[in-house]
Amino acid sequence: MMERRLYRSRYDKRLFGVCGGAARFLGVDATLVRIGVVILTLFTGVPLLIYFLLALLMPKEPVWSYSHDGCDPFDPMFGRGYDLDSEIERLEKRALVQEVHRLRAELAKWRGI
Repeated sequence: MMERRLYRSRYDKRLFGVCGGAARFLGVDATLVRIGVVILTLFTGVPLLIYFLLALLMPKEPVWSYSHDGCDPFDPMFGRGYDLDSEIERLEKRALVQEVHRLRAELAKWRGI
């Protein structure tokens, strides 16, 4: 049996991913959770405080967390292997490599090689 954990969603989020993560944990549509939070907030105000506390306490969903089933219907980038953090890292590394090559070419020009 697979252990279910409560995470802030990486892909199904509007502010912090709390409602998207709760919806995935409960197995319901995130829109229903969001509507419920808004209605309860209008009448009591308490869910707003709980939402921000959960945003601080809930861990962010790891990239591998739901890859066990091979199909993630909530992932808008399914099948592309897309993760914003890893894409930023890849672009930063590429920019550093380009800068190193540019500096080596400039150094070679000044040395007269």
